[in-house]
Amino acid sequence: MDYETPEVSHYPKGVVVFDRDGTLIEDAGQHNDVARLVFREGAIDAIALVKGLGFGVAIASNQAGVETDKFSLAQLMAFNAELRSQVAIAGGIDVIAVCPHHESSQCGCRKPQIGLFEAIENSGLGAPVVFVGDTESDRLAAIASKIHYLDVAHSNIFEVVQDWSRSYEAG
Repeated sequence: MDYETPEVSHYPKGVVVFDRDGTLIEDAGQHNDVARLVFREGAIDAIALVKGLGFGVAIASNQAGVETDKFSLAQLMAFNAELRSQVAIAGGIDVIAVCPHHESSQCGCRKPQIGLFEAIENSGLGAPVVFVGDTESDRLAAIASKIHYLDVAHSNIFEVVQDWSRSYEAG
């Protein structure tokens, strides 16, 4: 497992964790080609909303393409740097936690395991409070981590996060 933490602050409210492919960005298969980086509708606004409410923002992402040699760790880091750059206007991403292993590795960091969430919490950012994702392994990872799950597979990510934020603030 690897994680990037350029400037970690502590967020007492906690951290909203986003899946990367299929959640924040369009899922175009196992790649880390900056030319194919396309954000899903509402993704940047969802990050801005979360940051504006005082939460940290993290990404938890399975990236088996590193282990299967579809792309290098350097390519992954460059892709994530560009993703961070494009999201900076919305308040930025505090931590990116990545599992580079194939599912056959049976590691403890590949979702639906909880290793990525533990890494985010251990970064000093704060405790994950909600996971925004689009797959069954994302949902199972949230359950295993005992945090709320928001499914955005067939929904506008901003609208789902906004609905959650209203109930969180109310309650």
